[in-house]
Amino acid sequence: MADIFDEVSEELKQDQLIKIWKKYSKLIIILILLIIISLVSYQAYITWNKKKIETISEQYFQALEKLEDKNYSESQSLFLNSSQNDRSGYSILSLFGLAESNYQNGKIDEMILNYKTIYNDERIDIYYRNLSRILSVLKDNSSSFDQQKLLLEPILNSPSMLQALAAELEVLLLIKFDKIKEAQKALNILINRSDISFEQKNRLELINKIYKNNAK
Repeated sequence: MADIFDEVSEELKQDQLIKIWKKYSKLIIILILLIIISLVSYQAYITWNKKKIETISEQYFQALEKLEDKNYSESQSLFLNSSQNDRSGYSILSLFGLAESNYQNGKIDEMILNYKTIYNDERIDIYYRNLSRILSVLKDNSSSFDQQKLLLEPILNSPSMLQALAAELEVLLLIKFDKIKEAQKALNILINRSDISFEQKNRLELINKIYKNNAK
């Protein structure tokens, strides 16, 4: 008797499964297809993204070679292509490379715009944004003192790894624009800072010595 009940119970289960399948088969098939499509799409994206990164990196290193060979027009073109893809990794480095290519080619206004693209983009790490400000001021031979000082202000007014370097650049700016008394004052303050490196202190003391000798 127990066997008979087991067989009946098994048949009922099968009937229920058949009914459920008939009722939900389309939905189940759609879900399975969606899962398969998602997996295939994800794998395709990984492959595509890998190739994209490889292409950007190849362009970047080709551009570096052109820059080292002083072929600034070609390096500019390659850096420009790889910098337009996104704002991370090689693309950010390419923006720095593009600025350097324009600088070496005498295109100061374009160089300034390249660095401006970096320091105005809040998606980029603050270190690289501050570095672009310093490089822009360091290589700028056309903007006024106020314009360049204003560019350094965000670094000078907030603690960062590059603050001491920005303060040294401020001293050089003051000297460049013949603001000697202000430069001497800023120099004395900077030399007494505890966070400057040994190499930087030596540079500052050398500058201080030169101006003291000239003042005699």
